[in-house]
Amino acid sequence: MAAMKRVAIVTGAAKPDSIGFAVARGLMEEGCEVVVADLYTEGFAAFSGLCVRTNVSDPASVEAMVAHAMKKHGRIDILVNCVGGSWGITEQDLRAAPRATFLGLENCGDSDWRTILGANLDSAFYCCRAVAPHLKAQGGAIVNIASVAARKGIPPGAIGSSGPYAVAKAGIMALTRQLALELGPFGVRVNCVAPGVIASGRFLKVSAMVESGKGPEGPLANIPLGRVGTVGETAALIVALCTDDAAYMTGVTIDENGASYAA
Repeated sequence: MAAMKRVAIVTGAAKPDSIGFAVARGLMEEGCEVVVADLYTEGFAAFSGLCVRTNVSDPASVEAMVAHAMKKHGRIDILVNCVGGSWGITEQDLRAAPRATFLGLENCGDSDWRTILGANLDSAFYCCRAVAPHLKAQGGAIVNIASVAARKGIPPGAIGSSGPYAVAKAGIMALTRQLALELGPFGVRVNCVAPGVIASGRFLKVSAMVESGKGPEGPLANIPLGRVGTVGETAALIVALCTDDAAYMTGVTIDENGASYAA
């Protein structure tokens, strides 16, 4: 009898220049059935499996997506929460250039605060909550995405970024630790990756807006390894955390930033 294929949900996987896209491809190479959940429907054509238009900041939309995945596949084994960004991740944001400014906490209005936390922290909570009962049925893995910004903040004036983003990503680390405690007895592992500056499509757009040598998290010269990371490097780490190679790892945040946090 053939082994049952694992089913993975990857949010924010539809943009071809994103970490989520590379994660989805990597999980497919590992033999998983991948469900793509995204608002960027133009990218769905790149996948042959189930793609669901999902606003992960809306709990009802998340619940409907998970129900759709269960109806098609009958199980969920993996969740990777890749949706995130320094501003809101609305359909308009996905198709527009980053804001050519920095939004700090002292001048952040209620609307921006709720939108940024909704895209980065609430979204992961809603998705984890929705899949937890299904993961508990047979065990599985969740990987959340934080940021080096959660460790060291974002320098004021960093174009294309925001203070609320750093706060939200710090919350992702705490969410990961708490869920690891709650879901561990059911064989569900919960880990987190905190990337530094990664050469995603967003980074390239921000780089085109600022002077050479600067990025959304500050001066690139502050990276001891001497370069930014690649989407492929980040995705490979995330995929590895979803596999049995990391079977005894849970509740951990892995920093992937070229030692920029230590500098």
